[in-house]
Amino acid sequence: MSPEQRRYSSDSSDAYARAVRREEQQQERELQQRRKEDKSQNIVELTELDEASDLFRQHSHQQSMEGG
Repeated sequence: MSPEQRRYSSDSSDAYARAVRREEQQQERELQQRRKEDKSQNIVELTELDEASDLFRQHSHQQSMEGG
């Protein structure tokens, strides 16, 4: 293999490695974003459950106070 062919092969390998690295970084960013969104969604769901539980407790307490 001539020096020029080796250089071209090396340049191609470097370009491929950079493209793979970019794609892996993009996938990692997307994964982190999904994790962040999932965490936010879980917090919203827990808040909604807490609000429903509070409402139920208030209603139960009110009924107890009224004797029924």
